[in-house]
Order: sequence, then structure tokens, then C-alpha cells
Amino acid sequence: MTQQFDIGVHHFLREEWRLGATAFREVLREVPHEAKAWTYLGMCLSHLGEGSEAEFALSRAVALSPQDGEAWFHLGVARSLREEWGDAASAYRRAVALLPTDLVAWHRLGVALAEAGDRESAETAFERALVLSRETGEPVPEIPLVVPVGSDIHLAEAAEREDSRESDSWLRLALSLLSLGEEEEAMAAFERAYTIDPERAERSLFRPMLRLLTVAGGMPIDEEPEAEEFEPPRPPTPLPRPQRRPEVA
Repeated sequence: MTQQFDIGVHHFLREEWRLGATAFREVLREVPHEAKAWTYLGMCLSHLGEGSEAEFALSRAVALSPQDGEAWFHLGVARSLREEWGDAASAYRRAVALLPTDLVAWHRLGVALAEAGDRESAETAFERALVLSRETGEPVPEIPLVVPVGSDIHLAEAAEREDSRESDSWLRLALSLLSLGEEEEAMAAFERAYTIDPERAERSLFRPMLRLLTVAGGMPIDEEPEAEEFEPPRPPTPLPRPQRRPEVA
């Protein structure tokens, strides 16, 4: 079992996700209660975009080892892949309870809570991430570890729904672009939403997230946008999926 496990870790570190998943499945056939193997398998499957299978594997991992904060974190990632935001937030809450100084986990909790519609709790999570950034010098993440729905899809949704004067798509696009670090294009999308429905735009999570990022970066906070028409922003160049820590503690 040890040799096969090491082979799986070798493939994982080389980002050979399919080979890694195969190796860890072999381990689990022999030792089905090996929590670390379930965790690694879930991470490989998440990188492959197989959210349902990843969630199953990571659920097994946390059931076998409920004090493993890394496993809870990656369960949140797997649930985010499936856009199960409430369940993802629950997993991230367990992660930050076990890993209270993990800035990335706090940030991802904020993203999940924002997507779930819990603005107040999301702001609290983002604020905690900012505090940790100031204490440790680690930068606040500019992009989520997993972008559940690509910004190009958000852009297409916004274009399709423009005629119906719906601002929600533009707000989702703005939040997605902001998380991707595309602040200029995010502001353009927000301004579009603001033009359509100023009240809804002001109630969104965009300004609190922008404030946290600009304060963290030492940049001045922009003034209120003027209510005028804007052309839809160009879709950003797709970014490679960022990688999570390669090792599980």
C-alpha cells in the first residue's frame, strides 16, 4: 500500500491528475479506510473537474478524519465546482475552524457565502482574510482557487439578458472579474448593472469586496460610478486554474 500511495503522490506533484487518481483508487481497493488516500483522490478529481466524484471522495475523507482541515477545505472546493454554495460554505466553515489562520480558506468561505446570498457573513469572512493578510504579509487572493463558472460564461449570460434589463448577470460578472483580479473590467460590469438598477447594484457585495482588495493593495477607493451607459467589457483571457498546496498535512 505504501508504495502505491507514494506513486499516487508522485503523480499528484507532477500534476498528472488522471494517473494520480488511478493510483489512489488502487490504494483504496486494498485499504478502504485510508483517509489520506481519499483526500488525495478527491483533489485529483477536483483538478479534473469531476465535482461529483470529488465530493464523494472528500466526504469519505472527512468522515474518516473529521479533524483534517485540509480535507474540509478541498471538500469546499469540490462543492464549489458543483455550485453547491451553501454546502461549500459549510465545508469551508469547518476548514477555518480547524485552520483559523488559513487566509485562503477564509477568502474562499467569503466567496461561497457571497454566492449563497449571505452578504453579512461573507463580509465578515473577507474582513478576516484581510486581517490575516496584514498580520502575515500574505496577499489577499486575487482569484478563487476554483472558478466554478468561467467569466466568459458570465459575460455571455449578461449579453443575452441585456434586453430584459436584468442587472443580476452583470453583477455576477462583476464579482467574478473582481475575484479574477480584473478590477477595470469588473468596474465596467458593475457600472453597467448600476445603470440598469442602481438600488440592486448598491445592495450587492461588489463594493465591500472592492474595498477590501483596494485597501489591501494600498490603493484609493473609487468614487461612486456615474449612472451612464457602458459597452459590455471584453472577456478576459482565460487564466490557468491555480493550484492548491501540493501536500496535505
